[in-house]
Amino acid sequence: MKILCAVDGSKHSRWALEVLRCWSFPQESALTLLHVLDIAKFGPAKGLSRASQEAMKRARGLEEGIARGLLAREKAKLLPGWAAVENRIVRGHPAEAIIRSASRRKADLIVMGSRGQTDIRAFLLGSVSRKVVMHAASPVLLIKKHVPVLRRIVVAVDGSKHAEAAVDFLLRMPLPPAVQFTVVAVIPPLPIETMPVQLTLAEFLEQLRVPLVKSAKAVAARAAERIGKAGFAAKTAVVHGHPNLEIVKIAVAERADLVVVGSRGLTGNVRFLLGSVSDGVIKYSPCAVLVCRRQGA
Repeated sequence: MKILCAVDGSKHSRWALEVLRCWSFPQESALTLLHVLDIAKFGPAKGLSRASQEAMKRARGLEEGIARGLLAREKAKLLPGWAAVENRIVRGHPAEAIIRSASRRKADLIVMGSRGQTDIRAFLLGSVSRKVVMHAASPVLLIKKHVPVLRRIVVAVDGSKHAEAAVDFLLRMPLPPAVQFTVVAVIPPLPIETMPVQLTLAEFLEQLRVPLVKSAKAVAARAAERIGKAGFAAKTAVVHGHPNLEIVKIAVAERADLVVVGSRGLTGNVRFLLGSVSDGVIKYSPCAVLVCRRQGA
């Protein structure tokens, strides 16, 4: 497995590196530690005096030296548990550079820290981690807190190929034998439920929900069966409500270490992810989030 981890020295990045040291990954996996020198920090070079240009050049060189030292220290900590670790420094806009580097290396997984809802302004403007999830072709593991041990996983399923791909990817990982799964299927509100409804329609709504509940239970049961066959304990939960909120509520109730969701990402010029289930989970989840999509989709 080829894994790329974005490193920037922040506490969220340190938590991501801790995951790489403490969680299990497939044997002989190759790891790339990537630091992006954000070109936006230095502003345009045009119109500056020669002295200012030289100062800018020295500043870039200083930051690159600091980055090399950071990557060297992290590589030394990781090497005992990894077959190969490569350090890379690139220039560019962080999200674009991470996506481009992952694509060039054919990364099977991107690992990075994420501030989530603690940085409202960054999220509204489009955080780096959010942009990577939206555009990257490979699965993305976002680490939002200190999680040295993986014990409880919540897997959201909806019958889509993307959700199936998320389960497939997860089961290819060498997970701890004692890890516990909760497979959750959410029945979204029916359109008619958002409108003023007379009491006489309550029975009609219940009739509409019957096949939805049956289908959701079947989807959750199939995923739980696959997880069980892989040797892990799995229980199911079928709930009714807005999917992203219900998934987060389950994650909180189960004290989950990881939430796994499928995502369509971006297709053409249409932003499927904006306002989607995965987007809401990324923002509000109390724990790490693994976002997968079906390859080639």
